[in-house]
Amino acid sequence: MKFFLIGLGGALGALSRSYLSEVIEKLNFLPIPTGVLLVNFLGCFLLGLLINSLDPKYHEIYHPLIFIGFLGAFTTFSAFSRESLDLLNQGQFFLAVVYVVLTVIICLLGTWVGILITNK
Repeated sequence: MKFFLIGLGGALGALSRSYLSEVIEKLNFLPIPTGVLLVNFLGCFLLGLLINSLDPKYHEIYHPLIFIGFLGAFTTFSAFSRESLDLLNQGQFFLAVVYVVLTVIICLLGTWVGILITNK
């Protein structure tokens, strides 16, 4: 059941991200990719709203469906944000900063290297 919920939420999240990002890009008036930026913000905002709002007795349903599936596919930035905030809430400020900086640098580097490898 868990994997079905993740798949269902993931499909809905990916479709929502694609649609919403396209709509936002058509309205774009800034020189940056506002579709992705606003989708990432919205996903993180929804994560923040829902973390303490949902009934814990339904955790086995909403966690895979919404947190892992929907928000994970809508934006992986929401998972990154939650993990970063978990470190901060545990008093691990230094580790949180290292994680944030390392994640951004490694992901940008990975994308750049991938482009270099496949660049013709």
